[in-house]
Amino acid sequence: MDEYNEMTPHELNLRIQVYNEEKLEKGEEEFIIAYLTAYWNRVKRMPNLRNILSSIRPREEMSDEQLLAQIKAMNAAMGGEVKIKGRE
Repeated sequence: MDEYNEMTPHELNLRIQVYNEEKLEKGEEEFIIAYLTAYWNRVKRMPNLRNILSSIRPREEMSDEQLLAQIKAMNAAMGGEVKIKGRE
């Protein structure tokens, strides 16, 4: 709780995003475990797990500019600095 009191709104937002991503990944992991349990114990023929997971959480394609902007934001959030080769 001490961390919460010292966070900026931006840092809090980043922490919430990380928490939500971890929760989603944990849910997917539990779903995979349930799928494999059913596969080995009860079912003779199962649909493809990869197709099921892609329907739950489709991956978003990012453009190069969006990816670079996300990397810069993460770098700034973690206190990193931008170094340009040749201008050091």
